[in-house]
Amino acid sequence: MATKKMSYVVAVESAIKGELTPEVVERLEALKASLEKRSAHKAGPTKAQKERAELAEKVFGAMIADESYGSKEIAGLIPELEGASSQKITALMKDLIASERVTSEKVKGKAVYKIA
Repeated sequence: MATKKMSYVVAVESAIKGELTPEVVERLEALKASLEKRSAHKAGPTKAQKERAELAEKVFGAMIADESYGSKEIAGLIPELEGASSQKITALMKDLIASERVTSEKVKGKAVYKIA
């Protein structure tokens, strides 16, 4: 006859009640390992975040000091941004602004970016 495995819920309930049998401890250690594995897996940046960071670096590398760029000009700096939306350009530039490598100002209601 097969023995029934203790669920995580039952193990946690037993631990709360102070009933720490070897079986409860074993099950709680398994739960802890499972949670650690799951949280370690999500530790780094997502694929989209990595791609956006790479694009931001390419844009910064293509910018020339003392020149102003609007969204359309930035989209034309590198081939990967050809036809990109202004929302995507703004998101890329926010990363560069946050790192204080690029400044932004409004000119006639439109954002203009320069190397800091």
